[in-house]
Amino acid sequence: MKAAAALLILLPLTAHAGDKSTRWVRDSIEYHTLTNQVYAGATREVLATTEAEKLKKKDHWVVVVDVDETILDNSVYQLQMGAYDASFEPASWNAWCERREAAVVPGADAFIAAVHEAGGKVAFVTNRHEVVREATRANLDAFGLWGKDDILCLKTDDEAYDKVKRRTELRTGEGACSWEGKPARVLAYVGDTITDFPEAGEEEGVDRGAQWGTTYFLLPNPMYGSWERGVTRPMPE
Repeated sequence: MKAAAALLILLPLTAHAGDKSTRWVRDSIEYHTLTNQVYAGATREVLATTEAEKLKKKDHWVVVVDVDETILDNSVYQLQMGAYDASFEPASWNAWCERREAAVVPGADAFIAAVHEAGGKVAFVTNRHEVVREATRANLDAFGLWGKDDILCLKTDDEAYDKVKRRTELRTGEGACSWEGKPARVLAYVGDTITDFPEAGEEEGVDRGAQWGTTYFLLPNPMYGSWERGVTRPMPE
């Protein structure tokens, strides 16, 4: 019986070993180095801005970060779904979130700590659903990633309430994703998919391409994304 139980415990970690994308995230020095490199750059740029402009906590400056595969590492969920040849679906995902067992993406903790120490706040803008709010906050808090002045902006049953609307609320100070009606100065956006960042003409009227490495910081995620459903790279003209 003990041997059988051990097999069941190991199954989710071995049956999906052929998924190279998940293995790369979990095991490679390249992934670990890349995420640390992105976060080091984000930290450097944010702190340079706060020092140059002498920004303090009273200036209400923030960083906007996605959660999954940006701050929290859900590769164990990917392994477990693969072990049973299953695909992502809301019920299993919410159950995973409720377990509060996601790890930290390398470099994320040092970045969040630097933001908090410099007097900034963090807006976690995520497509996790409102039903897992407390579980998500607790998972972040378990690693010291949650600050008392931070805000968690989640998805609701209203499909129109997307990240664009939530980021707009944040900047204008109008809506649930804001600090009591106070507009926020955003110094950086960090995410693992292109939709984690504002787009010219849609939100801020800024050329997205000019922001990479200064205000926008993109992390690698080969496990899943919109690219699975079609080509996302712009085609040559």
